[in-house]
Amino acid sequence: MSVESRIDDGILTVTLDDGDKNALTPEVFGALIAALDEAPDARAIVLAGRPGILTAGLNVKWMAANGRDGVRRLLVDFGTCLMRWWTDPRPTVCAATGHAIAAGTMLAMACDHAVAADGGAWGLTETRIDFEIPHFGLALARANMRTDRLEDLLLPGERVDAATAVQAGFADQVVAPDEVLEVAQARARELAELPARAYAGTKHRLRSRAATEVLDGLIDDIDELTTHLPEGARHG
Repeated sequence: MSVESRIDDGILTVTLDDGDKNALTPEVFGALIAALDEAPDARAIVLAGRPGILTAGLNVKWMAANGRDGVRRLLVDFGTCLMRWWTDPRPTVCAATGHAIAAGTMLAMACDHAVAADGGAWGLTETRIDFEIPHFGLALARANMRTDRLEDLLLPGERVDAATAVQAGFADQVVAPDEVLEVAQARARELAELPARAYAGTKHRLRSRAATEVLDGLIDDIDELTTHLPEGARHG
């Protein structure tokens, strides 16, 4: 997976592009955290996918090859990465350039604003593959989603289109696929003009308690969750 970063006029753009489905691994999560840490002077951040897709989710082949311990590491690293992005004090915008299923929806919700490509698929679809949503995903869902859509979408693991994703709270606006990155970067520039101290302080007040609870219980949550994995996932 290629994770590329560039800064233009104070806006950091972090792009996921593996030339395929942008499947996520621990190495990707490490690179996403490093992108934030290595750009302390950036005033706002855009997280973008490749044309047609933000990410199809966790790398299933990697999970199968690494067994239960590998899946445990993958999920712990994912939760850590999401909470790092969710609590970064600067404005963050997701340019969801296409499909954003499962882990992709979580990545988008970990940003302050998400721009969805018309035609993209969204949803926390874990139930349909016999997988429970970790507490970090539920924390993001509770913070972003309309309460009257939370259970009817998450419990059956519904897959939705981009317009429904906005209506439910997974994303914030829908634009044509070829406009996603431009619109996301424009939104990042707008947010970067706000008073940085107040923005960061309000974000901290909104999210720090939930993020701390997620991180404090992360290991135990993933240990419990991975005991219920299908046999193939436990043993590789």
